[in-house]
Amino acid sequence: MQTFEVVVNIIVIVGIFYLTVVMALVGWIAGLRRGQAVMLLPERGEHTWSIWAHLGLVLISLVISALLFYILWIPLPVTILPTTSVILKICGLILFLAGLFLTVWARRTLGSMWGISTSRQVKLLPDHHLVQRGPYRRVRHPMYFGWWIALVGLILIYPTWVLVGLLVISVAIFYRRARLEEAVLAAKFGKEWQAYVAHTKFLMPFVY
Repeated sequence: MQTFEVVVNIIVIVGIFYLTVVMALVGWIAGLRRGQAVMLLPERGEHTWSIWAHLGLVLISLVISALLFYILWIPLPVTILPTTSVILKICGLILFLAGLFLTVWARRTLGSMWGISTSRQVKLLPDHHLVQRGPYRRVRHPMYFGWWIALVGLILIYPTWVLVGLLVISVAIFYRRARLEEAVLAAKFGKEWQAYVAHTKFLMPFVY
């Protein structure tokens, strides 16, 4: 049992590290250096914040997030038998890996068209084009859906209040962000976007 939990913990840590640091943070920094990424700090006239200022903000946010996770890592008020706990962890790990796979697949499919947006700003590339292959053949925002699946898996593995709260917040933020992205893409691509929307789902394959 202990060995199983250690293996699960290692898989989860490696997966989260890859998503947040290797895929998201490194990719965002590379785009920021090329002037193609959304800036987190507001620009003031001709003044532009340096990359180090943005990295400082990210570091502070990570420290605060880590503290909140530590404080709010409170188990949910449910009684789980040892056998049931193992089954839930196995199901959770499967969901986590499925969500991780979908997120990474979508990111690699986007390639150079990928960029981190915020709930207030979406930045398209000068030569931006619609990606309609891979997971984007069925759903327009597979990365967000993949992250939600991974979070549900984490809740089954670690049934805590902080993860439930993170899922609720993520659904609200990514839903709003997806709507903003769609408005920007619709304005950019017009009829091509309308044709794409006609045969795809918004966030959940075959459902919505």
